[in-house]
Amino acid sequence: MRRWKSRTLAFTLCFSVGLLAAFVCASIFGLFARRQRPLSLNQQSSDDPCAAADYFQAPEQVLSALKSSEVNVRREMFQRLFVRPSVATVYYDYERDLNYPERADRARLAYVQLDTSAEPEALLTFVRFEHPVALVFKKQSCGWQLIAALSSWLRFENYPYETWLSLPETIKPGVHELLVRDSTGDAASYLSKARLLKLNGDSLNQIAEIDEVSVEPLRDYQGSDWSDVRRRQATRFTFKQGSVPRIQVETTDEVIKFSGSAPNYSYWLETDGSWHALQRNWTARVATRQRLLGVTQEQLVWNEQEKRFVK
Repeated sequence: MRRWKSRTLAFTLCFSVGLLAAFVCASIFGLFARRQRPLSLNQQSSDDPCAAADYFQAPEQVLSALKSSEVNVRREMFQRLFVRPSVATVYYDYERDLNYPERADRARLAYVQLDTSAEPEALLTFVRFEHPVALVFKKQSCGWQLIAALSSWLRFENYPYETWLSLPETIKPGVHELLVRDSTGDAASYLSKARLLKLNGDSLNQIAEIDEVSVEPLRDYQGSDWSDVRRRQATRFTFKQGSVPRIQVETTDEVIKFSGSAPNYSYWLETDGSWHALQRNWTARVATRQRLLGVTQEQLVWNEQEKRFVK
């Protein structure tokens, strides 16, 4: 009987000690894991909603970093701006900028009213790797946030692309939209488009698109000068404000003949501090009209329900 009681006591004592040791080890392991494990994004946001990396103190901070002579400063800023899942409207060559990001050429900062909010938006434009870029920043409670990054593909335009972006007032006086020009082509054809973008909340939406210039070979033309003869459609458009905003569009369709060679032009490059000379695209050659095919006019009218211009 005594032997049975001693065994029971020993078993109870060992079980209690083991349970206590397991509890102490689990507590120590949990405390260590909490110290080592970083807070999730949701936890960080709930603790400090302004701790996110996509807020900037001021747009001037971004401008200064993009023009900095320090490689590390430029690399960090480019990564903060472009290596983000939410920024998908601009192509970013991360591998090319990984080790030695190029300084932004012709970086300019302007404050523009892009919506009806009290604070104007910040528009930062520059050229990198022969592509123009525009960054749109909006003032939030935590600072300035990048809400849009857009670029333009300019296949045959003259560097530094002075006219790729303009700020017309198309719907409400004092509120600007973004008019972006893109172009593409090859040795025989050319196409230039104008895209009208409007800021809606925290996103840019396309509200109109117009083919400005289209140049293509003349179909079934067998003349010896076939390489110089083209069909060209050139469009002019004007914005009409009023009770119902409109875009007046006039397109001239004609047969033209190019002559001579494309002229040269020169430009100053800020990144290397020197002048450069290039030849303009073949569409800049002297062109004379051979035949007028027609002139058409149409209107694009603002549709308040669809929030865009429609025919």
